[in-house]
Amino acid sequence: TILFFNILLFADFNTLTSFQARFHQTITNEQNSTIRYEGLVFAKNGNRALWKYEKPIVKSIYYLGELVVVIEPELEQAIVSHVDKKYDILEILKNAKKIGTNRYEAKCCQNVYTIFTKDGKIEKIAYKDKLENRVFIDFYEQKINQNIDNKIFEYNIPFYYDVIKER
Repeated sequence: TILFFNILLFADFNTLTSFQARFHQTITNEQNSTIRYEGLVFAKNGNRALWKYEKPIVKSIYYLGELVVVIEPELEQAIVSHVDKKYDILEILKNAKKIGTNRYEAKCCQNVYTIFTKDGKIEKIAYKDKLENRVFIDFYEQKINQNIDNKIFEYNIPFYYDVIKER
């Protein structure tokens, strides 16, 4: 019954307080050249998210309200941006409207996101980015509404990194 309860909770995106999962992200450009990434995502109410890329490069992207911090160890670089729109994956999910069996659609930040579910879990998100690349994010090992320690959203930029500030 606990599994059934979690599936029922998860099927209604409005009850999401946190989401974490492993992911595969595939980005295909207009010339059909594809790159595939792997990593972990953590998201929590309060407009906090962390995308930790592990392959083929190591990179962490922190979304903290209107602050976005990208830390790239291989380049010894960090990019700190202040954005007008908040990129909150939980809000995107909560604003999703059902458009078919196991399919939802959400609009945010000039993108249209198609969300696919299976067995009450988010299976995939698909969208086109601002460069017209086709982006597919497949999720697995999902954990829903579990406690995520706020410390995971604290970033540390080593003093010797180049820091690029953008607006």
